[in-house]
Parts: sequence; C-alpha cells; structure tokens
Amino acid sequence: MSIKKIVITNGIYQDKELRLLVSFDDCDKPVDLINLDITKVGTVCEATVEKVLNDIDACILKLSTGDKGFIENKKLKPESFTVRHSEKKLVCQEDKFWVEITQDRKSTKPYSCNFIDGNIEKKDSLDYYLSIIDGTPQIISDIPLHFHEKYQIEEYTDTTISLWELYGFTSIINRATSKVVHLKSGGNIIIEPTEALTVIDVNSSKSYGKSNPMKTNTEAIEELVHQLRLRSISGIIIIDLLKVSKSNQDALIEKLKILSKNDVSKIYIHGFSNLGLLEITRSRMFSPF
Repeated sequence: MSIKKIVITNGIYQDKELRLLVSFDDCDKPVDLINLDITKVGTVCEATVEKVLNDIDACILKLSTGDKGFIENKKLKPESFTVRHSEKKLVCQEDKFWVEITQDRKSTKPYSCNFIDGNIEKKDSLDYYLSIIDGTPQIISDIPLHFHEKYQIEEYTDTTISLWELYGFTSIINRATSKVVHLKSGGNIIIEPTEALTVIDVNSSKSYGKSNPMKTNTEAIEELVHQLRLRSISGIIIIDLLKVSKSNQDALIEKLKILSKNDVSKIYIHGFSNLGLLEITRSRMFSPF
C-alpha cells in the first residue's frame, strides 16, 4: 500500500490547537494520523550517557532535547563517539554521540534511539516519515514550518476554507478515537486500550444471522490492520473474533500476515490461545493520538 497524499495543517480540536500530519491512500482513506505537537520520532540530537545498564546491555541517555533516551549497546560504534572516556570499554558514563529518535515514549519510559554514524543532518518527523513509507506522495500544507526545500510541498492558500475543514479532520479524529468501529456487513469492533494491553472484541451485531462468522472475521481483520496503524496501537493486542473452525483460524492468520506487511511498524502474530483469542504484538513508533 502506497501513501498517495500527505496533508499537514493545524486546527482546533476539543478547544486545543493541534498540528497534524495525516496521510491518505489511493482511495482517500486516512492511513496515519500523527500529532506533530507530541511526536519526536525522527529528531536528531546529541546524547550523553547517563547510566550504563550492564544487566541488559543498554544505556540510558540524556538527550539534547531535554528528554531521556534508551539505546542498546550493540548499536553503538565507539569510533564515532564525539566524546569517549575509555578505550577499553565499549561505553562509559558521560560518553557522547549522536542519535535519532525512532520511537515515541510510552508513559514515563525513555525514547528509543538509533546510533548515527557519519554525517549529522538535521531532520524532523516529516523527514523520518517520508523515509519509511512507500511511494512519492503529494504533500499539501498551510504551515510554513514544513516548506522544506528538498520536497515539492504544495502551499495551500485558499482563504475560503481551511485544510482542516476541507479534509474533515475533526471527523477523522473522532472516528480514530471512538472505541466502536462499524463494519460494512453490520458487525462492529470494540477497541479497549488499557495500560498493559489493548483488547479488541469483534461482534456480529446487525449482521447476526445475515453473514457467516468467517466473513465477518475476515472483514474485521482487514479493518483491524487499518485501525492499529491509524491509532498507533502498540504492545500486546488481544483479539476476540467470532468462533470459527481451526482451519478458518489458520486462514485468518494467513490473511493477517499478508495485510501486516503494509504496516510501518512490525506486527508479530502469536496465534490463537486455548481460549480462542488471537494474540499479536505491534512494535511502537508514533504516539497514539
């Protein structure tokens, strides 16, 4: 799936001003919803080692943005440090080097980072996003901050209607934050995020007696993959699908594997539990809206 269009704009949602990046596929369906006031993914900054975690072979970093960072020691290249305190140890406290933030933090956890080896180029979330998606999208914006010279960004200047209103961003956000997602067949999906995991329940609802469970499950899987990316859901995800046979469960897993390849984050499929619940995990990248 290629991203055909990216819209970058600001507007008011629930009495708060937001700067958003919203991408669309070739069917004009929103794919990614990124709050530019929250995310720091793609930010390049200098890192100072605050603590070496020998037990897990990693480091806690103090980033030049004022935030905490985390990096695995296997990613480090001491020969490219800007400050190094020991030739005998891989890394020491107060060593310095450049990193790129690759995952927004969850709660109080630090930002995950990648080591930068070589030329240091200033980047932001738009740079990073364009580097991880497929295709060469049309980019439209009314925020001067994002008029990068290296990209052909169309400046939106129509004063009769804002980009926010033109693309209905309030409705997009409302749908992306609602716990109920309606399926075309009449069924629905209930999405319940918790601190530890996300629980998703698939219901036949209005399609009861009109559509077979496998058809509803297939439609639900297709919509779920879309919702996981749009809502930036990560971590442990438990899905309660309608009850079907073992062969149908296998078919649903294969369907999920194929659809998951389009995601910018990695989805790991762990299969059905003894209770008939589908268990998956999704790697974290952008913060949920």
